[in-house]
Amino acid sequence: MRSLRLRLLLGAVFGVGAALAIAGVILVLIFGAHVHRRYVKELDDQQLQLAAAVQVLADGAVALRFELSDPAFQRPLSGLYWQVMDGDRTVLRSRSLWDGGLLDGGGPTSAPGALLERATIGPSREALVVIERVVVIDERLLRLAVAGDRKVIDEARGEFARDVALSLVVLGLLLSAASWLHVRAGLAPLGGLRDQLRRLRQGKTDRLEGVYPSELSGLVEDLNALLATQASEVERSRANAAKLGHGLKTPLAILAADARALRENGDTLAANSIEQEIEAMNVQVARILAAVRAVGPRKAVGAGTAIAPLLERLISVMKRLPRGAELDWALRSDDAKLSAPIDPRDLEDLFGNLLDNARKWARTRVDVSVTTTSDHIVVAVGDDGPGIPVDRRSEVLSDGVRLDRTVPGTGIGLAIAKDLTTLHGGTLALETSDLGGIQVTVHLMLRARSTFA
Repeated sequence: MRSLRLRLLLGAVFGVGAALAIAGVILVLIFGAHVHRRYVKELDDQQLQLAAAVQVLADGAVALRFELSDPAFQRPLSGLYWQVMDGDRTVLRSRSLWDGGLLDGGGPTSAPGALLERATIGPSREALVVIERVVVIDERLLRLAVAGDRKVIDEARGEFARDVALSLVVLGLLLSAASWLHVRAGLAPLGGLRDQLRRLRQGKTDRLEGVYPSELSGLVEDLNALLATQASEVERSRANAAKLGHGLKTPLAILAADARALRENGDTLAANSIEQEIEAMNVQVARILAAVRAVGPRKAVGAGTAIAPLLERLISVMKRLPRGAELDWALRSDDAKLSAPIDPRDLEDLFGNLLDNARKWARTRVDVSVTTTSDHIVVAVGDDGPGIPVDRRSEVLSDGVRLDRTVPGTGIGLAIAKDLTTLHGGTLALETSDLGGIQVTVHLMLRARSTFA
């Protein structure tokens, strides 16, 4: 179960359900005990009425002064009974008891006036609640018993249990709805934080903003500090890369001067060897410096770059370079506001290399198009130049091989572009252009990858 909201809601529902179930059981038990006490009290009242009605006649016989008021005592097997015993003899019984009995034979089992309660089986095999008391009438000890059907208690408790269950179900639904509202209100700040993270990935902001509860404010501050630290590290890496490039220029220039001097002195073999090493070093340095300068996906969080304006700016730069103004540049974009979640400097290095490569090799025209798929931005740069043989394309992308040394450059541009594309989770492919030359197609993620690593 990955949903925090569902976990909290289910926990609340289970907790409420368990609490209500326990409360329901306790209420039914309390109500059952209360009904039992009330029933015993009613039977005791009946017994007191029986004690008032019993008399000892002059001849020693036991009789009733009056019939008890409840007509159930007169109806056979009604479930309400009474009995009077003198010693081990039954001297009086209710008509409802018929020829059955409530008391066992024997003498008094308790002190006079003490109330006893017990359970027994009635004449209709029903469960009875029996109360008995020993009373003294004209110096005679008589045992009086009154019994009632236990079903009265059970039915009252069952009806109460059904009412309580229905009420608790309704209460449980209301409390579950309240829990849902409570969980929703409690998790609302997380929804706001999620919206801020989405804006961050889309490049609409460079830090988390807003007011959050104290439980989240520390996390938000830590994330903002992490973003600031990563931005600082990226800038420091770029600065160090620039220093490294500047520091290597002078030694390489000295080696190139020595190679020219050797060539002028007639040592062509040594000059060629040194120049080859210088060229290899230039290629490696260019590629490594491009990788170090790249911001990468760590800075993609909080970064967003409009593709079409960036390409327009780069094309204008290309037109100011040699042969750039002589070419026909065409830019087509499905959406002028289309933005990539990539730092602009990485995109400048990526598309700058591709456009510069097209400028060098195109004869008359360079076409640039920007389209989108469901989850990618597709940028295609095609020219009408001589193209690249199919069997050499993978070599060009991996090693930065120069196919024509008469054209200025290191031959590393396409390899650097591929490295940058891969760094941002995209792909770069070489195809044959509709113009007849080479077309470089770049697929970039439309949304930033969720990562702070």
